[in-house]
Amino acid sequence: MTNETTYREKGRAVVLAALMVLSVVAMAASFSGAVAADSHKDKDLTKNNRYWQGQTIVVQPDDVGNGDGNESFASAETYEVINNETGGLERQISVSDGDSNFSIVTDRLTTGQYDIVNSSGVLKSQFRVDVQTLDASADSSSSTLGENVTVTLNSQRSGYNVTVSSDDLSSSELQTVFDAYSGNVNTSGDTGFGYLGSDEISLSNVNSIQDLTVNFPKADFSAGNYSLQFDAADTTANGSVELELTSPASSQANFAKNTYEEEIGDMAEFTLEPTNTGDSMWVNLSESNNYYNASFKVTGYGDADEVTIGFDTFNATSEANAFKVTGDSGATITSPEDVNIDANLGGSKLLSGDLEMEAYAQNPSSHEETDAAVLLLSKRSVKSVNTWVVPSSYSTTDNIDELRGAATQTDTVASGDLVITEVQASGIYPYLTEGENLTTSAGLELNYTNTHNPRYGSAEQIQVNDLIKNGSAHIVPDAENNTFYVVSDLTNYNSGPTVDSDETWKATFEVNSDNPYIETSDDVQSASQTFDVEKRTLEFATDLNEDDQLPIANSANSKLTVNTNVAPGTELNFRLRFPTSVSTGSAVVADDGTATASWDFSNREVGTTLDTVSATGPSESISAKGIIVEGESSQTGGLEYTVTTSPSDPVVGDSVTGTVTAENPADTTTSENVVFTFDSETVYDSTVELESGASSTLVDGSTLLENASAGNYEWTLTVGGEQVDSGTVTVSEETGGNESDSGSGSGSSGSSGSSDSGSSDSGSSGSSDSGSSGSSDSGSSDSGSSGTPGFGVGVALVALLGAAMLALRRQD
Repeated sequence: MTNETTYREKGRAVVLAALMVLSVVAMAASFSGAVAADSHKDKDLTKNNRYWQGQTIVVQPDDVGNGDGNESFASAETYEVINNETGGLERQISVSDGDSNFSIVTDRLTTGQYDIVNSSGVLKSQFRVDVQTLDASADSSSSTLGENVTVTLNSQRSGYNVTVSSDDLSSSELQTVFDAYSGNVNTSGDTGFGYLGSDEISLSNVNSIQDLTVNFPKADFSAGNYSLQFDAADTTANGSVELELTSPASSQANFAKNTYEEEIGDMAEFTLEPTNTGDSMWVNLSESNNYYNASFKVTGYGDADEVTIGFDTFNATSEANAFKVTGDSGATITSPEDVNIDANLGGSKLLSGDLEMEAYAQNPSSHEETDAAVLLLSKRSVKSVNTWVVPSSYSTTDNIDELRGAATQTDTVASGDLVITEVQASGIYPYLTEGENLTTSAGLELNYTNTHNPRYGSAEQIQVNDLIKNGSAHIVPDAENNTFYVVSDLTNYNSGPTVDSDETWKATFEVNSDNPYIETSDDVQSASQTFDVEKRTLEFATDLNEDDQLPIANSANSKLTVNTNVAPGTELNFRLRFPTSVSTGSAVVADDGTATASWDFSNREVGTTLDTVSATGPSESISAKGIIVEGESSQTGGLEYTVTTSPSDPVVGDSVTGTVTAENPADTTTSENVVFTFDSETVYDSTVELESGASSTLVDGSTLLENASAGNYEWTLTVGGEQVDSGTVTVSEETGGNESDSGSGSGSSGSSGSSDSGSSDSGSSGSSDSGSSGSSDSGSSDSGSSGTPGFGVGVALVALLGAAMLALRRQD
């Protein structure tokens, strides 16, 4: 026999080696399957159930009808996973009798229905695979440290777990960032889907559309770029966001001004401007030598740009009353909890001087001030007393603008009018009143004294608080302007001394020794004003004729004027009794003491007598007989008008403008309705009222024609319904061809006005996230688990090479 190796023997050796390789590979696959069976992504097979790509499906013997009753496969079998739609083979999995299960890894299976069949092609079970999509987006990719950013996770799946990781953050830092998440947050250990790394956290029970509030507190993080990775814990779905975080502007609490000033005893105000302070600021005030120190905290102002604080210098030592928020910032100072005052004033009030102020954006106990200012408190003063009057019908208001608008300053009061006493003084307003009364306990006194000194006894005097108690006076403070007003019905006071006509009284305001700021009698301050009280008067401004009749003009603007000493603003009523009719009217007393009513008596015949002409006020009246007399002509008594157009000789293509002016040559104020038309279009239609000697431009160079066409254009001026002036503007074809007169005209109400031609004008022409399909892994097989691991693919290859070498050696 020969020792040469035959080709049959060589082939046998190669086949033997190949079988060893297959055995090793099978054992290796069996080992991999066993590990997969212990994975946290494992899901037991339920027929026709849905599984998400990335999950591992664990198949038990009974799931495919191959059980031996002991939870093991009864016989060896090869199962195939078939794509139900295409019929393509996705997996081959061999099991041996005694194996406990086999696994189907879905990482590379695409969306669809899959069948499990045995080696005979018999369908044993079915399942479905879907690819989970996961999109992550942020409402802002650029934000500021400390600000909330909303990250939205969008998936078709709900109730799943998400693993969050970042190359830039540790798990504890991630926990801080996601501190607002309402579900469970795991930072370490086994989450049920695997063990977390040192840079991972797990968010449980995430919704299909989940908004996550993330925040990088400025105290814990630095400005920079941060990447957040989101992975579904048990599938292949993932998403990420990139955030750029910048440092916030530094926190600042600034004063709006460097210096504030106020009189001691008054309410000083200063304004704070917060920047990135959150919702809290602090202020310290201190006097030199530490006689006075105060600090307080301001909260609740939200996004307000400024907060104004009032400092009651009269109550500077009261933690409950010293500081308050003024204005509408919404801020609060919780007193006395957030106020601390350390005063060493020896029982006295805070005196005039300088107070240093410091503003803090954070607690002063551990931070430096961010701004400083000074509050200059000057000495209080009493400057002046003035008297004003308002009509007796005036309804008292606390609105300073309305009060001053209705009042007239004077030192003469008509009996029955209301007297307003204006006091200009400072350092008194936080304690000006007690209820409705002037605070006499703090040394404030206002009285009215008759200047007539009687032979016996003292002069008559009325205290303001007696008027107030009687309902005859009301105090209106104007602290902003260091002024207060007392509106009083002084001349009708009847619960004490009376203020009568033809008397002179003096109003006196005094800060006396009862005031805590008055140390000696030399410090007492006062001011006063005298005023005369007169009987109410009313008389006609026009003299009666020799028959004691009041002349009334038969004009369209017939006027009746009276003179009076009652307060301006008082309304007077007029009544004119004709033989067969009555005309009435009203007028308000002007600052010059006159009141004028007007009627249209142009149709009344001259010589008509009036039984009565009367004017009546709140408590005064005057009457006389009357007669209609010839009124002045409208030309004499009305306004004078001038109409001009430019250019004076317009040609085709020119723009023509017009001007209308009015002047009042009369001795009294005149009012007329004026209408100016051009080419049948109304240019001006309004009532003109001018005082004596006044003038006004009614139409100021308005464009009448633009790019004028050739032709004649008429204009008219109508006053009080009568045409008083007219003219024609002729636009020529050629320059110089216009034979019209000067483009101006003048007239007065009631006059015919000369016709002038002027220039004319013409009308002017004047993302869906698609799930990615896993690639098919056809041809690969997963073995059932037998409990015995193989040697690995590398060892099998070595064995194969060894067998080949042996065969070659035997051949040799």
